[in-house]
Amino acid sequence: MMCKKYIAIILSVLLVFSSSSIVFADIQKKEKALIIYENQKTFSYKENVVNHLNELLYRFNKSVDNIYVNDYKKGNLTKYDSVFVINIENEINNTDLLDDLANYKNSIYWIGNRIEDFLSYSKKYDLIYDKKVNSINELNYKGKKLTISGSDYFDVVNTKGENNKVLATMKDSYNEYPYVINNKNLYFIAEYKIDQSFIFEDTLNDFYNIKNFEKGKVFVRIEDVHLFRDKNNLKEIADYLYSEGIPFMIALIPAYVDSKTGKINTIKDDPEFIQTIKYMQDRGGSVILHGYMHSLDKREISGEGYEFWDMEKDEPISENMENYVKDRVLSGLRLCVEQGIYPLAFEAPHYAMDQNGYTELKKYFSTYVGQYQNNNENFATSSFPYIIEGSKNFNILIPENLGYIERDNKFSIDIIKNNFYKLSMVRGYTGGFFFHPYMNIDYLKQVISYLKDNDAEFLNLKDINNYVKIDDINIKSQDGKIDVTYDKNKSNENSKSEINFENSMSNINKIIVIFVSVVLVIFTIIFIFFRFINRRKFRRR
Repeated sequence: MMCKKYIAIILSVLLVFSSSSIVFADIQKKEKALIIYENQKTFSYKENVVNHLNELLYRFNKSVDNIYVNDYKKGNLTKYDSVFVINIENEINNTDLLDDLANYKNSIYWIGNRIEDFLSYSKKYDLIYDKKVNSINELNYKGKKLTISGSDYFDVVNTKGENNKVLATMKDSYNEYPYVINNKNLYFIAEYKIDQSFIFEDTLNDFYNIKNFEKGKVFVRIEDVHLFRDKNNLKEIADYLYSEGIPFMIALIPAYVDSKTGKINTIKDDPEFIQTIKYMQDRGGSVILHGYMHSLDKREISGEGYEFWDMEKDEPISENMENYVKDRVLSGLRLCVEQGIYPLAFEAPHYAMDQNGYTELKKYFSTYVGQYQNNNENFATSSFPYIIEGSKNFNILIPENLGYIERDNKFSIDIIKNNFYKLSMVRGYTGGFFFHPYMNIDYLKQVISYLKDNDAEFLNLKDINNYVKIDDINIKSQDGKIDVTYDKNKSNENSKSEINFENSMSNINKIIVIFVSVVLVIFTIIFIFFRFINRRKFRRR
C-alpha cells in the first residue's frame, strides 16, 4: 500500500511538471557576443542592421555589445564567447583587430564584405576569396530553394581543402557558389538582408551548437479590434477558430477617437462590445493591448494613426516617454480590467516605437507581440524567426513574421504562404500573421487550411507565463489560466481624477469655457462701468 502511495505522489509531481505551459527552446545561453561593424545601415536601406542583429543574438546570448571597427582595441575579444563582423565597406586597417581574430579560439561569423582582408591576413583557414557577383537569383538550403531578385553583390569564397562544410549554396544562370560556409571556427555568409535572412538565422543554431528544438508554432492575431467593429463578424471569427481548435490573439484598442469631432469613445460605453470580447476570450482568444487609442492625437483616426511615433515628421514623438507610455498603458489597462477584460501582452500600433518606448514598456509587460522598430532615426521595422528573451528591449518578444491579409492585394495570401515556407527552414521557429475583422472570413480560412495542411501547430498566449504589472494592476497567465488583482477603490479614485484621456480633455474644455466666460463677464462689467462714467462726464458738460 505504501508503495502505491509513493507511486501516486511521484506521478502527481510528474503531471505538474508536464503541464501545458509553454517552455521555450532549451538554449543554454552564452555569456557575451560582440558585433564589429563599420556602418549601422546598408546604403539605400532604412533598417539599422546592427541593432537588428544585436536583438537577434539575445536568442543565444545573455549580453550583446557593438563596437565600431576602428574603435577596436587589442585584447577586446577576450571578453566574448563569439564575434560577428558585419557591414564593413572599406579595407580593414586595424591590425589589432585582424590579429586578435586570427588568434581567436571561439566562433567567428563573418557577414558579407571584406572577408578578403581577413583571409589574406590569416592563413589558417582553407578558404580563398574569389570575387563579387551581382547576378545571384537562387539560394538552396537543406533541399529548399529560394528564388531572389535584385542586383545586390554577393561575395564568393571558395574552398581549398576538404575540411569545409558548405551549408547553403547560391546560383546565377551559369554557376553555383557557396552561400554559407564553415571552416574551423569561422562561418561566412556571402550576403545579408534583413528581409531574406532565414537561412542565416537557422545556421546560428549550428554556430551555437544547439541540438534540441521545440516544434515550431504559429499565432493568429485578430487586428485592430475596437468598439466600432462589427460584433457579429468578431463572433463569427471566434467561432470558426474555436471549431478548428485554434487559439488566437485579439489586438484590442480600448478607446476610439472620432477625428472629425474629437470625441473619444471607450469600451465602457458599449456593454454589448464588452460581452463580445469576453465571448471571444471564452472561445480561445487572448487579449493584447494595442495601444490606448491607436492614434497620436485627435487628428488621426483610431486604427490608422500612430500612437508612439510622429509619422508626419518620421521621428520620435516629443513627449516625455516615461510619463507618456505609462499614462497610455495605464489608461488602457484600467478600461479593460474594470470590464473583466485582461490583456496579457502589448503591441504598439504599426509596431512604431523608439528605443525609449521599449524601455518603458519592458517595465510593465513581460510580453511584446509584433515586429521591432530597429532605430530612432526613421520608421523601419524588422522581425525574427523565433522568440527572443531577455534582451535590452524586451522581456519576451513574440515575432510577427508572416504578414497579413490585405484588402487590396490579391497576392497577400500567397505572400503569407511563401513566408511560412521560408520560416519553416528555421529550427525552433515561432511565427505569426494577422487578420482584420472587416475582411471576408474566407480569406482567413484559406490561410488556416494551408497552415494545417503543412502540419503547423498554433501558439496559445495563455500557455506562456505572462505578466502585466503597473501600479495596483497585476495580471498573470500560466497553464491556460489568468489571475488578476487590482485595487477597485484606487481604480474608482483614478477614474474620478480623470486618468483617461477623454475625461482629461473634457475637463480642459470645461476649464477653457469657464475661463473665457469669466473673462467675458469681467470685460462686460468694465465696459459698462466705463460707459457709465463717460455718460456722467457728458451730462456735466
